Amino acid sequence: DMQSCVQTALSESNDVQLQDKTAVPKIVDTLTDSQNRTVLVEIGNAITPSQVESVKRLAACTKLYFPESRFDHREFTMSGGGNDCTFMNILLQIFSPDVFENVVNIAKLAYEKAGWGEQLRLRPPHMCGLRTAEYLNYKEFKRLGGHADTGSLFTVLFALSDPKLYQGGEFYLLPRDEPDNRMYYFKPRQYSAIVFLSETHHGVTDLEGPREMFTNEFWVYDDAPWHSSTRAENSEMDWFVQRAEETLDHAADYYKEEDLTDLWPFEEDIEDFDGYDSGYGFYEDESSDDDELDANEDKNDEL
Repeated sequence: DMQSCVQTALSESNDVQLQDKTAVPKIVDTLTDSQNRTVLVEIGNAITPSQVESVKRLAACTKLYFPESRFDHREFTMSGGGNDCTFMNILLQIFSPDVFENVVNIAKLAYEKAGWGEQLRLRPPHMCGLRTAEYLNYKEFKRLGGHADTGSLFTVLFALSDPKLYQGGEFYLLPRDEPDNRMYYFKPRQYSAIVFLSETHHGVTDLEGPREMFTNEFWVYDDAPWHSSTRAENSEMDWFVQRAEETLDHAADYYKEEDLTDLWPFEEDIEDFDGYDSGYGFYEDESSDDDELDANEDKNDEL
């Protein structure tokens, strides 16, 4: 079963732990937009070799046991390119809690460096839930078209591959309101991380060679439940939380129930649902007053 697969795989790779570096995570670079808002933080030594191995083993076992529901040969039809994606949310927290804790800590380090709490009034990562955790492989794809991780707050992207092994494959980012639509390019070193505001336009340039990444998105909800879609949408989670509140004594304990599949919405359930806004204000209009921001914070707290 899944547990045996992960345990066997990890026991076979125990020797990798001896390769772990003693260096601590370190801020390498930051990027600010035309409004002097920090939109990206690059962190070196963000993940250890043994944690990288844990991610790869968990991805392999996930694809083996859930090939239909947790793996996607994902093509970006609108902007081109894509990646082979293995969805590991919930499994990551269960089978690799040390990796999950590290993801949160790296997000917190970037959050504090960028001042996203004081400047943009976003809740800190440890008070957010994990929307999705994805192992990405670009073996069958040569680029990733521009897009935004709409509905999430922070995206934490770990570089698992040595950039010397592939040509091109630069991560690019276009901050909002950037003069002349200037793009910024990063080719992160192995074991480093890029943490950025999720709704910032980004993608990957043309590439040749093996490129493996590990990406995680945080949002205002609790962790997306196992029975959700592979990458849960805000409208789905809004509906689910509402149903949980109506059904359970303590909605926050939904993940402890054995079977809440019936609470997860079908597409037709949410067509007319008037849920919360997906952006949550980190690109708020400058004219927004404190009352509106406080209202958003109150709404988020209720979740």
